[in-house]
Amino acid sequence: MPEITINNTVAEWTEALDPKYRYIFVKGGRSSGKSHEVVNYLVERSFTEQDLKIVGLREVQKSIKRSSKSLVDDKIKLMGLQPYYHSIEGEIRNKRDDGLFYFSGMNDLTADNIKSLEGFKIAWFEEAQNCSHKSLKTLRPTIRTDGSQLIFTYNPKFPDDPIDKFCSEMRNEPDCLVIHVNYLDNPFINDVVRREVGIDKKNSPEDFEHIWLGQYDTSYKGHYYAKLIQAAEDDERITLAPRKKGVPTFTAWDLGRADSTAIWVCQMVGLQPRIIDYYEDNFEDLETYVKWIKDNDYNDYCYLPHDGGHERLGMKGSIKSQLKLMGVKNIKVLKIMSKQAQRTLAKELIKEAYFDKDKCKDGLHALKHYRSKFDEDKQIFKELHDWSSHGADAFAYLAQALKLFDPQNTTTREANTQRRSRGGGSSWMG
Repeated sequence: MPEITINNTVAEWTEALDPKYRYIFVKGGRSSGKSHEVVNYLVERSFTEQDLKIVGLREVQKSIKRSSKSLVDDKIKLMGLQPYYHSIEGEIRNKRDDGLFYFSGMNDLTADNIKSLEGFKIAWFEEAQNCSHKSLKTLRPTIRTDGSQLIFTYNPKFPDDPIDKFCSEMRNEPDCLVIHVNYLDNPFINDVVRREVGIDKKNSPEDFEHIWLGQYDTSYKGHYYAKLIQAAEDDERITLAPRKKGVPTFTAWDLGRADSTAIWVCQMVGLQPRIIDYYEDNFEDLETYVKWIKDNDYNDYCYLPHDGGHERLGMKGSIKSQLKLMGVKNIKVLKIMSKQAQRTLAKELIKEAYFDKDKCKDGLHALKHYRSKFDEDKQIFKELHDWSSHGADAFAYLAQALKLFDPQNTTTREANTQRRSRGGGSSWMG
């Protein structure tokens, strides 16, 4: 084969990228070139190493258009290597050997098909600020061949996010590289970007530091619950929340299949809400969730969203009827409530509740990231339905369910009571 020269100009910081590191964390602000430079590195390795398999991951990937595949395609073309690759839906194959790029969301990987990644040598996790504890726990032992490498690119969000906690733990390990970059480290930014940077630097210092410099988000702009979760941490209400014997448990569900099903577990200890557990999974049958409920002895009261009582095509009855046949007790289907009203209830519950910091960590991660996005056309903030929505919706159902509970009689009540404010000296139950 004739010698091939790859002409590619890269940022200076990319010289540190090296196969000798098992873990590489590239974090920083917008327009720093994180993803572009990592893809340069990956394409060069793909072209020069025999049978190299690389998987590009995100926490949730709703379509291939939402993946990083187009960026890899563009880099291959820019480097003049297009004749050597065949790009199809979901993957890019190396024509010269068995190497390939494959793209997936972590939420699409079940216990069975995650095994298909065991032969991959490199995993690149894009937008890793969204990465869950479960995803990290699943990914690390899966990518384990000799010389394997895990690369995470992200703009830091909160210091207690799983990826930043993991980065802090690994920082001093000899096989770990941590790089923090921002727009000043990118020699290729244009005048339009520089102008946007200047506007935010002048008018929105907090946004500037997070968006452009890659510092943690302290503004919580657009986030529904992040500030309240932070207040709960400051109040030391995210702690060890042990289960109280003899006190019934409540489970509140958000239902899905390809989308996640999420379940919060709560006890009312006196008038104190104690959130003791959280579970989330996808592509699983109802039996999986029922088994978790029964194995943990959480089978006292079960609350489903309004569609839990609906008959569905292709299903043997409603979710409620199926759960009842499986032995789930005291199932209640909640009435329809507006999103705004549900979020109000959820906020009040967060202000009063104690959370188990270990068992609820993935649920808290979802609550903290749950946010709205500004719609430029309508000039309003709209709920962003993403990976965090399932845990947030299930929590709103829990808050709605607890308003129907009478601690004196240990029964549910249908009265449409209004919660009084915390400042008025009332307890959670009002």
